[in-house]
Amino acid sequence: MKMNFLALLCIIPTLVCCDPKPVDPVLEAPQVTIEGEKNIRVGCQAGSCTVSFTANRDWTVTPDDEWFTVSPESGSASKDPVTVTVTYTQNPSTVDRDSYFLIAADDAREPVYIFQVGDPYAGAAPTFKSGDVLLAPSALVEKFLTEVNYEDKTYTKDTKVFDYYGGFDGVNLTWDNWETDWPDGDKPSSYSIRWEEEDMDGSKMTLHLEDQLKWKGDFEIASGARYVNFTNLVPNDKYTYKVSTEKGKVIAQGEFSTKGSLHQVFFHGKVTKRRGMELKGSGARNARDLGGWTTLDGKKVKYRMVYRGGRLNEKWSPYPLDAQGEKEVLIEGIGAQLDLRGNSDVMFESAVTKANTGQELDHCAPVIEQGGKTMLVNDAAKTKECFEFIVNSLRKGKPVYFHCSLGRDRTGTLDILLLGLLGVREGVIAKEYEVTYFAPVGYSVSSSDKKSNTKPIFKNTRMQWVYSDVVPYFWELAGNGTFASGVEKYLLTVAGVSQKDIDDFRSMMLE
Repeated sequence: MKMNFLALLCIIPTLVCCDPKPVDPVLEAPQVTIEGEKNIRVGCQAGSCTVSFTANRDWTVTPDDEWFTVSPESGSASKDPVTVTVTYTQNPSTVDRDSYFLIAADDAREPVYIFQVGDPYAGAAPTFKSGDVLLAPSALVEKFLTEVNYEDKTYTKDTKVFDYYGGFDGVNLTWDNWETDWPDGDKPSSYSIRWEEEDMDGSKMTLHLEDQLKWKGDFEIASGARYVNFTNLVPNDKYTYKVSTEKGKVIAQGEFSTKGSLHQVFFHGKVTKRRGMELKGSGARNARDLGGWTTLDGKKVKYRMVYRGGRLNEKWSPYPLDAQGEKEVLIEGIGAQLDLRGNSDVMFESAVTKANTGQELDHCAPVIEQGGKTMLVNDAAKTKECFEFIVNSLRKGKPVYFHCSLGRDRTGTLDILLLGLLGVREGVIAKEYEVTYFAPVGYSVSSSDKKSNTKPIFKNTRMQWVYSDVVPYFWELAGNGTFASGVEKYLLTVAGVSQKDIDDFRSMMLE
């Protein structure tokens, strides 16, 4: 027993004096150590950066948002630093955004914060240089109008509109994807004027546009904004522009000219979003000027006199125009509204309100239930009322916007009548009529048609419904004369319009 005790005393110093063995990392507490900055600040453009760390356990990364990714998302324990790459998208807003991701190793958690500055030019349309020539209408519509040529009296032969991308052709755009993928061919081209932060003086700003047709428009710009968008340009025109502050400082100025075949217009409406994505279809859609077309005798239809389009107001939400859109209607110069809708949705009040603008539009709503020949014959008295309202509005210097609900059938009927009376060739009117193909759901096709038009396909070509109903009627009345003579005969003998109103309309509309 004594010997065993002495032996133990000899062993203990040996144990104490030996170098300790390394502790197994697995026996250590879980730990994640970030090497470098834990708060990452990045620019507004898309890009990537790296983060390095060590972890003594197998680790995972959990991003907290959809606008960035981290790769790789997991790895093994290691004494050596591990590097992951953070890839982020462009900030689609002028507002800064922030998020974080967690690096986890068992119970150890280390957050890494990522801050992305807002893009001062988020939402800005394409820019340009002073002296440039800008396309006024949508590029999709311009391609269709310049490439297609319909001969008169060939409306039963074919339609070319489905050869062009931008509408419901039964292939590219569907009920499921149109709200996010719609190419907005019914909206005119937009452009932006931009400036640097040091150019501003902290006050509100104004964009002043002026063209050679003696139109002028002033657009308010919020203080701090770095750009202004503008649209609704008349083609084949010349403009000057100036951006200035309330304090009188000129930030940008210059000039540009325009080209194109059609004066399209768009007026702003309430924007609807789903999962952060802006849905298409808001605002006053399918809208365009009747001006710009050449007549058979070489005259030209004046711009900014008569417009056609979809509804400007309605009984249910979303209301097409917001306060900004109402102001844009007035800036365009429109002073009168002709509502062609029937009992179920007609409104007997101006879409431009005193509450938002201090003004209202002159208003007429004859209540018409159906377009086509039915509108012309059964509702001849109401068609006369429409024509007289347009003529009287123009006499008072108030350009007219006429519409039904979609801006397609009743609107198309009156459009054919007006352009035909002015002497625009019938085959050209057919192209203008088919531009509605480029408008979204609620304008080119109705949402109520989902069951009967499953693909869907635009059904209001020149070969179908209104056009193929109205145009033969006017040609029949014309006999051996021109299309214009057939329309005039209808107005005089069926609708009961006076020759003076017809003559005055032509005089005011043609140059």
